[in-house]
Amino acid sequence: MSQVIVKDDLATQLRSGERQLRIKQGFDPTRPNLHIGHAVGLRKLKRFAEWGHEVVIIVGDWTTQIGDPTGRDEARPTISHEQVLENARTYLEQFHKIVPREGVRIVMQSEWFGKFGLGDVIRLAARFTTQQMLAREEFRKRLEKKTPIPIKDLLYPLLQAYDSVAIEADVEVGGTDQLFNILAGRELQEQIGQPPQSVFITQMLEGLDGQVMSKSKPTTGIWLTDPPTEVYGKVMSIEDKLMAHYFEWGTELPLKQVRATLDAIGRKELHPREAKRLLARTITAELHSVAAAEEAEREFDRVHKDREAPEDIEVREVAVDGAKEVPIVDLLVLAKLKPSKAEARRVVQQGGVKVNGQRAGIDTAVLVAGEPPTVQVGKRGFARIRFR
Repeated sequence: MSQVIVKDDLATQLRSGERQLRIKQGFDPTRPNLHIGHAVGLRKLKRFAEWGHEVVIIVGDWTTQIGDPTGRDEARPTISHEQVLENARTYLEQFHKIVPREGVRIVMQSEWFGKFGLGDVIRLAARFTTQQMLAREEFRKRLEKKTPIPIKDLLYPLLQAYDSVAIEADVEVGGTDQLFNILAGRELQEQIGQPPQSVFITQMLEGLDGQVMSKSKPTTGIWLTDPPTEVYGKVMSIEDKLMAHYFEWGTELPLKQVRATLDAIGRKELHPREAKRLLARTITAELHSVAAAEEAEREFDRVHKDREAPEDIEVREVAVDGAKEVPIVDLLVLAKLKPSKAEARRVVQQGGVKVNGQRAGIDTAVLVAGEPPTVQVGKRGFARIRFR
């Protein structure tokens, strides 16, 4: 379930319809793409916009340079403003895969922090104590491990809090990991004399590794920019035990339908695999279209049921410098199918690599001459190799 702080106040405001509320959520562009875990909050924003309220999405071009300490027991590296802006550029269209264009305002923090001077920072910092910041779990862990805590990390919650003051937010939406920062915004608003925002906390989705989905783990996320076949295939690969969480938080299905589906699984009237197919179709259709989801399902069945290679296989060029054959471990790295020889060796030893449909061993070498070979890594990774 989601958590709403000062629920009665928010419910009263929504029922009265006396005024338009301003709903806020912030996103730090630490990486170029957003994943479906971000879509959980974006769908809440979409609903508020449909009810006629003003939605403000804040792109954290300043806080990203500091690095959110949330979930970290060590300091994040700083990111240049140029890289932040480049990442942010890719977010704009991704936001609108979920939220409408009307009633939604996308703003950069530089609208207010670009005018901040040292005096402004000192006055903001004076409103909170070191003890308040060190009460945060991430900082407590660092103290226990005697890991350094840069002053910039202590500033992060203050800057996110000031976002709420800058736009005079009535409600802030965020994941469970953002509760400390969002409450800091509520406290700062009270200190400055603004009505404190209500807090709407949403659940976080797990990635393909069963851990919380993160922009810092690109191989385990389901990305808003993934093509339909990738979205469908990735959803089909999640653990069965995560389906209930995905149905409730990863889709827009009505809660009544979600509960009926989960009850049917529990009564063994619906096989878990068929439930997962429904889940994969639903998520793919919501990100793309019903037609795209149906085509993705057909392609998934063709590859995984009929054991055929996909029709549209990416071609990757590999320079061989006159060699007549390439060891499979070297080939996986040269074709950028694996980032290192250690990882390539591991997946080959685990039996996860095929060449032209035949399982590769650690001593397999791929001939350079002849038809370009098709290499499969895992269930979904296909590439046709063109040697040069």
